[in-house]
Amino acid sequence: MAASSGVFALSSWNIPVSRRVYYVITTLTTIIASLSYFAMASGHASTFNCVNVRDRHEHDIPDTFHEVCRQVYWARYVDWALTTPLLLLNLCLLAGVDGAHTLMAIVADVIMVLSGLFSALGHTHTAQKWGWFTISCISYVFVMWHVALHGTRMVSAKGAGVRKLFSSLALFTFIVWTIYPM
Repeated sequence: MAASSGVFALSSWNIPVSRRVYYVITTLTTIIASLSYFAMASGHASTFNCVNVRDRHEHDIPDTFHEVCRQVYWARYVDWALTTPLLLLNLCLLAGVDGAHTLMAIVADVIMVLSGLFSALGHTHTAQKWGWFTISCISYVFVMWHVALHGTRMVSAKGAGVRKLFSSLALFTFIVWTIYPM
């Protein structure tokens, strides 16, 4: 990621400043991801989500309890909260999506990521955990609706080359985002 950031930054020097925004956004995306991956690799960006589990026993033996902990890499969510809006901004700028729909997509995306974090940190098998997960899924639908629907409508006026680029990038992004949680 760090090397990619350097390549994107160097490539932008040959581009007029007025058209450099895509390079800047992409460079920022890879720099933020580099920092996040370094934080996770160095062991500084995680916490443990622990729950008490009750073990029931037969034959008048008292129940016992033990703690089960799951490591949650919160830096991944910080990364996503910063980089996925930048990815959406790139897509929206490419398609020519208006500011209102772009802003709504970005806000829905941040809500999606943060509610995913709250779900990951929630207690297992609770309504609270599933509530946050549901909010995240609904937000994802709003992101797709604002970018895919309005992006497809707006990019059609920009010509076949831009339409093909936007369609392939948006399709790839949404397929990866749909499969990734699995």
